[in-house]
Amino acid sequence: MSYNLCNLPRQEKYQIQLDYEASFWAYQIKRGKNTREAVYEAINSRPISEQATLKQRFEYYLSIMLAG
Repeated sequence: MSYNLCNLPRQEKYQIQLDYEASFWAYQIKRGKNTREAVYEAINSRPISEQATLKQRFEYYLSIMLAG
């Protein structure tokens, strides 16, 4: 079964994009291509409304990637 993401409301699509960015940063940490400090600098440069979500999702993905 497939689901067309284009049919989602704009805000939900944006939340998916934030989730994708957080998972990519965690992937970069796991592969040694980035540092936590650089990731947190990038997160803190974003609007305040996004920062909490990005930090939470980044830590979630990082814990999964480093555990496995």
